[in-house]
Amino acid sequence: MFWRKKEKKEPLPWYRKRGYKGNLTEDEKRELDSFRWLAQKPGGKHPAADYSSLPNEVQMYISKLQIELYDERQQRLVGRCFLVSGIGLFILLNYLGWISPKYDSFELAVLGLIMLVAPWIYYAFKFKRNADEFWEWAREGIRTEWEIEYVVSKQVKS
Repeated sequence: MFWRKKEKKEPLPWYRKRGYKGNLTEDEKRELDSFRWLAQKPGGKHPAADYSSLPNEVQMYISKLQIELYDERQQRLVGRCFLVSGIGLFILLNYLGWISPKYDSFELAVLGLIMLVAPWIYYAFKFKRNADEFWEWAREGIRTEWEIEYVVSKQVKS
């Protein structure tokens, strides 16, 4: 049902996603899958560098990029919520007769109230989702870059 928490699905690697239009063969995809599978085993490690093994300057740069992206996403989200709430407030004030002659439409009052409150409920869900995505981004990005470099260097050698 809709009130139950959804189980987190394992995110697909970049080369298995539906929109991928590359030229990797199935054998190359399976080889990359084996690296990811090994990383999930206890004591296993993906051949790509971990965030903690990167030089401090690189860690700081990645962190700066992450924070800028996170802030930009949150600013857009808040801006949209304020815009829709402002429209809802305008409709409510108009219904009460503070802006123009009073409109006696109950539907208009309900619409204004929904537009005033609903964006902030939406904001709460999106805020949590953005925060969850924020922490996964760096690790997956490092792995993706390593895998692309691995496949390209392997194809160049052959």
